[in-house]
Amino acid sequence: MGNNNNRYDDEFKAGAVKLLTEKGRPISLVAKDLGVLEPALRRWVRASTEPADAPAKRMAELEAENKKLKKDLEDANDTVKVLKKS
Repeated sequence: MGNNNNRYDDEFKAGAVKLLTEKGRPISLVAKDLGVLEPALRRWVRASTEPADAPAKRMAELEAENKKLKKDLEDANDTVKVLKKS
């Protein structure tokens, strides 16, 4: 069996997504009319709406949160040390 990973070019995918988003056609009808599977069409829509830098942005958010939590933990440990001394 052949590899169908690149069966549809980007222009075809963009046109299919446009039918869904701009024309408001149901995904089942668009998939049937174009001869593609609904899950593939859903992936194309999701890929077209996600910002390209979403994973990098999320990583930066997680790193900032981690840094804050480490600082909070350090402050809490300092408070415990002070309370133990008194």
